[in-house]
Amino acid sequence: MNRLSLFLSSAAVLSAAALLAVATKPGPLTPKHPAAASSHSGALTIDGKLSHSVVHMDGSELYAEYTVRLDDETTPTADQPISMALVLDRSGSMSGAKLEDARRAAHRFVELLDGRDELAFITFSDQVESTELLKMTDANKVTVHGAIDAVTASGATYLSGGIERGTSALAMARGARRMVVVSDGQPTVGAVDEPALVSLVGRAHDGSITVTALGVGAEYDGLLMQHLAERGGGMYGYLRDATALEDVLGKEVAAARSARVRNVELVLESRDLQVVEVPGRHVRNTVDGAVLHLADLRPGAPTRVLVRLQSRRSAPESELGLKATLRWRPLEGESQSSAITVSTRTVDDTDLVVTRREESLWAKGVSAAGSMRMVAAAAAWERGDYAGASNLLDNAKSLFGMSADALAGQSEVDTMRRDFGNASGSERKELSRKLEKKKLLNFGRENEGY
Repeated sequence: MNRLSLFLSSAAVLSAAALLAVATKPGPLTPKHPAAASSHSGALTIDGKLSHSVVHMDGSELYAEYTVRLDDETTPTADQPISMALVLDRSGSMSGAKLEDARRAAHRFVELLDGRDELAFITFSDQVESTELLKMTDANKVTVHGAIDAVTASGATYLSGGIERGTSALAMARGARRMVVVSDGQPTVGAVDEPALVSLVGRAHDGSITVTALGVGAEYDGLLMQHLAERGGGMYGYLRDATALEDVLGKEVAAARSARVRNVELVLESRDLQVVEVPGRHVRNTVDGAVLHLADLRPGAPTRVLVRLQSRRSAPESELGLKATLRWRPLEGESQSSAITVSTRTVDDTDLVVTRREESLWAKGVSAAGSMRMVAAAAAWERGDYAGASNLLDNAKSLFGMSADALAGQSEVDTMRRDFGNASGSERKELSRKLEKKKLLNFGRENEGY
């Protein structure tokens, strides 16, 4: 092999003086799987890629990005009949203009449905009241309108009772089933802790009911409502006031009509790449691997997942793979799945690890990880844990410093310290809700929020 051939087969960054030494080493391992892969099956496509084509043999941090989309060309016209449950908070805090706006939005919601559709109207405070699941004939619309007019605000917040009633109402419905939960406060009656409430929503979603969670005002628990929407495969909405509810409920009807798949899950498996965290999403560890619940996809609204990984110590020139299995159910029929594997290889060269990484994906991962800590810091500030919030922001600032393309996040951290530090308790709640909504973009969930 002549000197020119050696040069062409080596990395371009190697100097001519090192060529003879490199010539005595074995050539690089060609991985079975590339650093990027794609798979199309049924109505869904999944694309995946890694930020690093090589990692250090002693271990490296890296990111994976997955994009899942519903194929537009296989999507029929959005005209299918739907079954809906509108679950509305009528606790004392909803009194006044807030309840009037909610009533007006509910009336409009009813009129968006036709005789093929079904609706259960459910309200909760200390107790739960509801209509049956009714076909939206003209006569039944009159019944539901009357129930909406009769709603008054008083008492506590029995959120779990409302969710349970909605699940029961939709249990035997056909076609696309969707529950829309609207609340302006934190649960105070029944199941009040996050794991119990998420479990209730999980049971509904496992039964093919999509759950959307909408928060009105700034007093509700934003991270709880996001988690409910995530586990329920639906949308999360921060509505500064109830005037926006009418528009959002209209979008929920459109989403239900255009639904083609549900119960979408992404399962990650690897012996060599450890899932450290998935910014902005919750991970359920099972014998199958790390399971993520994704939104029930709509046409033209893909979802992205960013995964923070750590490679394990391995021998040089080892291939380290990450398998991603996408599982879902069509509205009618059996569960389906498709899988891709992306991989990297190990080297004993720190500089090569840096030069071979994809900077744009690395920056997106770093930004997502830093943003996750900013959201957690806002929640800590709301609880009065100022030391915890400060530590989280310090950590976020360090993460943003790991990529030149993410350095703007450091200025955002400084601004957040100032704004939250000067704000009153109620102002901090509003700042938190705005931050939670804004950061959905960094987490790849920009199509999952209102």
